[in-house]
Amino acid sequence: MVTLNMASNTRERFIKLVLKGCCHIASVMFYGNSKNADWIYEKMNRPVTYVHEALNVIYFAARKPKVHRIISLIVEPVFGCNLQCSYCWHSINHYFEHKSKRPRFMPLDLFKKIVDQAPASVESIAFALIGEPLLHPHIHTMITYARSKGIRTVLYTNGTLLTAQVMQNIAQSNPDVLVVSVEPDEANALKHRGVSLDVLKARIRAFKVIKPPGMEIKLSVVVHQDNMTEIKNIHKTWEGLVSHIKLSPMIRYNGTRAMGDCIEPWRGSLSILTNGDVSPCCVSAGYRSIIVGNLKDDTLDRIIHGPGLRGLLNDFIHKKRPEVCVRCRSFQGKHIPLRVPAITKNRSGNS
Repeated sequence: MVTLNMASNTRERFIKLVLKGCCHIASVMFYGNSKNADWIYEKMNRPVTYVHEALNVIYFAARKPKVHRIISLIVEPVFGCNLQCSYCWHSINHYFEHKSKRPRFMPLDLFKKIVDQAPASVESIAFALIGEPLLHPHIHTMITYARSKGIRTVLYTNGTLLTAQVMQNIAQSNPDVLVVSVEPDEANALKHRGVSLDVLKARIRAFKVIKPPGMEIKLSVVVHQDNMTEIKNIHKTWEGLVSHIKLSPMIRYNGTRAMGDCIEPWRGSLSILTNGDVSPCCVSAGYRSIIVGNLKDDTLDRIIHGPGLRGLLNDFIHKKRPEVCVRCRSFQGKHIPLRVPAITKNRSGNS
């Protein structure tokens, strides 16, 4: 029995090593360097998911107006936040001309519909987009429900609502990954978020004591002009507290994106907003979202195989991009990976 267990563990470690190698290659291909490899892996732990994603890439390369399989979902539990970060889409009013038409909370029955209708190929659900998930009164029920269906869960938060009771609730619902969005230094944290970095660190230390052994804690840093020079110090600052740090360049819609071929609509990920709108691009949730259907009117399967998504892919193939795609612009700097995956001669993503 011991020998069998050792052989099984060796096999699992080998598979994990191979999959992480695939993520490294994919990160270099689509994001310009290897810094996003871990963030690809966190959504793709099953070997079969890599097969699905490889076929998605082949469909993209062959210019087919369809996606082979959907492998991940991004759900917006809350449209709204307890902070007003200076660079957040939600804080910049001209990015949300229809703000009042989007409900603050996703109904729990809508979320359960999403999970119940998710194709078997969906490996993970991330709770994110435009809002603070911990504001939702049923966020822990959502996490527990998704996990009960065998789906990996990734919870994004700004960390300010991590009170003792909330920490206990998160630990009990046990998402696979907790991602805390922060600034890299105290000055920028106070200037852009009105949050003390020392307070966040203390809360993460406290949560690390009670979290389940298998849960990872990671950081996400929005890189912009003000904090660019502080990025080099962040790994030292957070050493021992988190397992990984993602650099996520700030997105604005005030430029002209390089005319490379964006693979995002073929990536096999769908974003679902609080009102049930479905989009193949998580970035567009911040500005005139690209909508291919609504779950209040249709099923997820029909949206995936329906005319909305197919028509959008056809438009991309024929270089007829929506305005949001044309204007999409990512902040860039030395050693900062792309935020929007693309295969293009100009990898900067800037005009």
